[in-house]
Amino acid sequence: MQKEIFGIVVHGLGKGKEFGFPTINIKLINNDLHIEKGVYVVKVNIHNQSLNGMLYVGTRPTFDLSEITVEIHLLDYNENLYDRQISFQILQKIRDEIHFGNANQLIEQLHHDKEMVYNYFQNLEAS
Repeated sequence: MQKEIFGIVVHGLGKGKEFGFPTINIKLINNDLHIEKGVYVVKVNIHNQSLNGMLYVGTRPTFDLSEITVEIHLLDYNENLYDRQISFQILQKIRDEIHFGNANQLIEQLHHDKEMVYNYFQNLEAS
């Protein structure tokens, strides 16, 4: 089992929701932890519930931002989790952080990434 990472759900900029990929933004509790920039398949634990998700760690270069963000798009889940503690395990890296020319290119890639996350969990269930 991968190392469990703990964090608190905080407010973000709302870009993910605007693009049809709402995310929970995470303030890590174990601040000494280093996660490479990129997109990952994750298993998220909230309120004794285990959920599948897509993690992004990076600076959002498409929007010329520089602060590192940690955010998770939960698959098939849409509840308000602000100020709640969660934990997650990284299962697999999908890709590195990419600078896109515009938001539409980013959204297209997010659809592809989400499909890869769904496929990962479907293959896991099938084996």
